[in-house]
Amino acid sequence: MLRFLSVAIVALTVLGCAGTQLATLNPPPPMATLSVASSPALKSQIDALLADSLFPPSNVSVKIVSLTRKRELYSLNERMLFNPASNQKLFTSAAALHYLGKDAVFPTVVTADTGNNRIVITGYGDPILSTADMDSIARLCVAALPQGRTWDVGVDVRFFDSLYWGAGWTWDEEPEAYGMFLSPLMLNNNTVTVDVIPSSTPGAPPLVMVDPPTSYTPVENTAVTIADSVTVPLQVTRRWQERSNTITVRGQMGLQWRTRRDQLSVWRPELYAGTVFAERLKYHGLQVNRVAIDSSSAASPVVCTYEHRIDTVLTFLNKVSDNLSAEAALKTIAARRHGVPGSARLGASLLYEFLAQTGIDTNAIAIADGSGLSRYNLTSTGTIIRLLERMYADSALFPVFYKTLPIAGVDGTIGSRMKGTRAEGNLHAKTGTLSGVTALSGYVQTLDGEWLAFSILMQSYPGSSRAYRAVQDRIGALLAGSSKLE
Repeated sequence: MLRFLSVAIVALTVLGCAGTQLATLNPPPPMATLSVASSPALKSQIDALLADSLFPPSNVSVKIVSLTRKRELYSLNERMLFNPASNQKLFTSAAALHYLGKDAVFPTVVTADTGNNRIVITGYGDPILSTADMDSIARLCVAALPQGRTWDVGVDVRFFDSLYWGAGWTWDEEPEAYGMFLSPLMLNNNTVTVDVIPSSTPGAPPLVMVDPPTSYTPVENTAVTIADSVTVPLQVTRRWQERSNTITVRGQMGLQWRTRRDQLSVWRPELYAGTVFAERLKYHGLQVNRVAIDSSSAASPVVCTYEHRIDTVLTFLNKVSDNLSAEAALKTIAARRHGVPGSARLGASLLYEFLAQTGIDTNAIAIADGSGLSRYNLTSTGTIIRLLERMYADSALFPVFYKTLPIAGVDGTIGSRMKGTRAEGNLHAKTGTLSGVTALSGYVQTLDGEWLAFSILMQSYPGSSRAYRAVQDRIGALLAGSSKLE
């Protein structure tokens, strides 16, 4: 019996080795691309790009339609669900135009109770307020208010709910600038910029500069400038685990290094904005005692209103792929349609409603946030194409929507892509990037002026997205250089 078992084991081992050798010598053919296209030539060209070793194991979906002739040109896995990453911003920006209108504004309002020496700054979701804007607001207020008094500054944040992050955001995004905290009163993307400059003297600490310079973000600098090789890496961060806004600079910096620049999110950004506002009031001559969360009274007169138009906000949202602008737009939609406070949950329900009106099966997608930072979002190229078709057909909103999108080889997140091809200056599209996810969806015109809408979603790959973006670019250039597509 033992001898029989031994022979069986040897036989199985030999067969296993032979199977391994055969598999090595005769690899399986690449998986066939199960695409559908109106033109055999277009099908073969795009299929050839997707027959790369990248696919499989990664997942890919592509859908292309002619908007001019209202005809599908190419489709691959159009119903397969993907995380859209920042392609989610297409839904948010389109819904913002639909619900708020192309003439909407995002205001910041300052009121004053002169009887109690109280100034209240109220945020209504303006995501692109800058230090320069805040300085302008402060100057207008100082010119309008009585002098010789000491004022308290209140920060009114009732316009949004109190949730700082979106559903499905990951803990390790803090203190990165793209993982900023949400509030209705925002400043500088709710971040600060930290520049670290090496000293000219070995052994001395580098110079640390914070923009804007504010007491809200104190600095602890224990780093040192050295002439030799760096053995302790330079670290620039915030004491985020302690919910502190103290910026720490540690490690070593080479004597000949260039300035290092980091952007860090700030904790409790509404107080950050309020503190900088108070500091600008002081700079322009007003005495300020304290800054605290407060609410404005309906009886208090308005001292100053500062606004950004929706087209400016959405252009920044899409071209830069700004997460804060997308989340602010989502909560603003909710606040203006359902009342204060605006929440991402109510905003998502309005996105579902808008997409359902567009003819999209909202049971086949998942919306968790407005920016695409969440891992809970799910959509398909078919859904994105339907949205692009809907916006193209809207003669009132399409010109605004179209201008917000990055332009290949010109600006935004595709400003360095597809240069020297027919897509340069022609293709308008929104990118999407998360770890293991890359997307590109938008519009392009062919050589004979035919308008196309396309969507490309790719996911489930390790490492860099560079090779996958290259495939997207080749498809975009192919479409821009095509003519007489059947």
